[in-house]
Amino acid sequence: MADHVAARVTPAEKMGPRARGPIITYLRDLEGIARRECDSRQSFQIIASGCHLLGDMSTVGPADGPFSRN
Repeated sequence: MADHVAARVTPAEKMGPRARGPIITYLRDLEGIARRECDSRQSFQIIASGCHLLGDMSTVGPADGPFSRN
């Protein structure tokens, strides 16, 4: 997962905010899949970190979803 996210995020960091939008959307979709299908918090955290690196500071996922509680 880390390599896949890095392959999307690293080149996008050099792009402008408008070009980053579709990549952030893709990562948010991937985040939804990770919440439903992964049993590891690490995958979700990697995706969220990628979004933040691209400037997306929105709230990460629903408050009542998986991985929302400690």
